[in-house]
Formats: sequence, C-alpha cells, structure tokens
Amino acid sequence: MGIAANVIEDTQSRSLASNRQFDQTHPVNESAKIPVPPEGFAVGTESSKTIAAKYQNGFVSRYLSGANILDIGYRGYLRQAIPIVPQAIGIDLEYPGYDGKTLPFADNTQDAVYSSHCLEHIDDYVSVLREWHRVLRIGGFMIISVPHQFLYEKKFAPPSRWNWDHKRFYTPASLMAEVEEALAPNTYRLRQLIDNDQHFTYGIPPEHHSGGSYEIEMVLEKIREPTWKIIPELVNVDIGPKSGRITWIGFGPYESGLRWSDGTLAAIQFPLTDTDVKAMKSAYSRVSITIDTFGKQRISMSLNSTLVCKKTFNGWGLVLDIPTSNLQSGLNTLEFLLPDATRAASDSDLRRPGIAVRNVQLLRFPGRDRFLLREKFRKTVARLFKRP
Repeated sequence: MGIAANVIEDTQSRSLASNRQFDQTHPVNESAKIPVPPEGFAVGTESSKTIAAKYQNGFVSRYLSGANILDIGYRGYLRQAIPIVPQAIGIDLEYPGYDGKTLPFADNTQDAVYSSHCLEHIDDYVSVLREWHRVLRIGGFMIISVPHQFLYEKKFAPPSRWNWDHKRFYTPASLMAEVEEALAPNTYRLRQLIDNDQHFTYGIPPEHHSGGSYEIEMVLEKIREPTWKIIPELVNVDIGPKSGRITWIGFGPYESGLRWSDGTLAAIQFPLTDTDVKAMKSAYSRVSITIDTFGKQRISMSLNSTLVCKKTFNGWGLVLDIPTSNLQSGLNTLEFLLPDATRAASDSDLRRPGIAVRNVQLLRFPGRDRFLLREKFRKTVARLFKRP
C-alpha cells in the first residue's frame, strides 16, 4: 500500500490542482471558442503532428478534457516531451510505483488513458490493455495510437525497418483483435478507429522513411458491464475414447472404437474451462455418454460425487444423459459402480468387463427458436407424408 497509496493521493492532488488552473494553461480561441494548445506545448514526436487538429476538431474537448488523465510512454525518444494535455500525468518507467505494466492507481479513477506509439513496444499487450482498462472510470476513454503496418512499416512482417524494438505490426483489424483478446465483451465500446494519414507522403517508396502521419488511432469508452453474459455456442464437443482430454481409471486400452471397464469400479476424468461450463449450464444443453454393456449390468453413475443415474442396462449403443448442473470448472469425475462386473470375459480373457464407453459428448443446441422450428418442420413433413 505505502508507495502506491502515496502516489494515488499525490496524483489526485495534482489532478485537482491542474483542473483549477486549466483555464490559464489551456487557452481558448476567443473568436471560435475552440481550445488551442498552449504556446510552446511540446508533446511527443508523433502526437505533435496532430495535436493542433485535435484541439480544433473537438477531439480534446470530447476525450481529453477530464481532470484525471494518464499519458503512457509520453516521452518516447524525446526526453523534453510533456504529456498530451496540461492536466495529464506523464507515465514512463521512471514514474514511482510503475513497472512498465502495473499502474499505481486505484480502479475506476481515470477519465482517460492516452498512449501514442507505445503499445507496439510491449510484449504482454493483453495484461497492459487490461491494466489501462482497469484504472478507467465508467465513461472514461482509452486512446491508443500505433504505427500503421502499410504506412509506416511498409512491410508484410517484422522486423521493422525503422525501429528494432517494434514487437508487432498493426492494421486496424489486428489492433482491434488485441483489444477483443484482452477485454471482456460489453465492458467497452469502440468510439473511433481510423487510419490517420494526415500529410502522409505517399510518393516516398518503402525503402525510405515516410513523412506526415502514419498511424492507426483508436478510442474505446469503458462502459458498465451488463448483468447478463454472452453464452458461447458450444455444439458437439466430443471427448471420446481416443481423446487426450480424458483420464481413464479402471478401463482397459482403446480397441475397436471403445474402452471396456475392468472390475466393479471405474471412472473417467475430464477438464472443462469456465467457458465450457457456462455454455453447458445454459438452456438446451446436455452431456451424454454412449455405452455398451457386457450382458445385463446394474449401473450407478455419479458426477463429481453426486448420483446421477442408478439403473439396470443391457444392450449396445445406449445413450445416457448426464445432468449438467454438477459440472464444474477444472477436473470433472464421472464414476461407475458396476456390481455385476465380476465374471471373466472368457476362459482366455480374465478381464471382468462391465461397460464399454464409445464416447462422451457435450452438446449445446443452437437455441430454442431453432429447436422449435426444426420440430415444427419435422411434424409438418410427417403430416404431409402420412398415409390416409
């Protein structure tokens, strides 16, 4: 708490003071009532190309007018650079409590996080994007600019011609893909995504450094996450007898498309992710296991120590439904008690088979509407072809 708490308190004090002085340090063009950058306002190299336009077109007043703003990597290679707006706090590796990834600020405290030509230098972009999102308040903005692959790099793959430290190349699509990988759905909205080619020198060939702006600019707004969640479409996940996802206990080796149990106790174990479990616990989902029996078999089946089936079976290709309510994230155990599996398979095969597992399937139907439509179609066809 020590350093981080002091930094947070100091940050809040500095932000309030900056806000009180905003009118003096943030002059306004009286004729047009448009804010203009203060005289001699030397922001970073890339930001300096568009800062005047950002004041004039309302970008600053729309996204960068709050009291609490962080400018991540604001200096770049220009030691004398200052943050993007006067009230912003410049963050670099020399900032107290900042390790290049974790920001020493409380959750939901910042009006904006601004970063120009910094993300491409960071290996762990997922953690960093989540961290920037964490400190934003609801309604706050994350503003990210990165060099454009086809304007700055002018190459299909790394390394960069112009900066050896660039970890990745970016297009608008790849930048958006990183955001979608890092942030949960419906915790943000995309407000702007543009190719910024202001004054770009299209006549300069790839072997020479371009002039003008050559970046992608993105603005995200942090929103309050709704109470409902996105349910993934999980359809027919087969974890059958050859799958590496299953651990077989009390079963013999795979043979001819199945595995036979050997003795009165057997179990299968399989892992599930949080996503799998959420999908399987939603409506119209089921788990099924297809088995053969060695003659008539009494079967008691438990899922994660909860009895889900107790019945006598006799046959081949039997499909047993397993309730999904007892599935859990992590390792799941399906246990079989087979009291009739006591006799040898034959005089020459001393194994005591009870059941053979053909497959275990996790099924999620696409939705009730499609299910009902399918049933309606089936009944209509049956009626049309029904003999008088």
